[in-house]
Amino acid sequence: MAHHDVAKIIEIVGSSKEGWAQAADAAVRTASKSVKNITGVQVGGMTAQVNSGKISMYKTTVKIAFGVDD
Repeated sequence: MAHHDVAKIIEIVGSSKEGWAQAADAAVRTASKSVKNITGVQVGGMTAQVNSGKISMYKTTVKIAFGVDD
């Protein structure tokens, strides 16, 4: 594993019908398809869409840190 002296952080929102943790995981899995060297995430917030008195979609905002190559 390469050591990176500089990291970049992006903020994205993942969604899931199952829960907030699954929404965060979806965000990381999707980001990892185009972002290399992901080193960690920070959960920034959790929201949900409600329909007919029930949560229908969970959304998690995550900050994704990744190493930047020289």
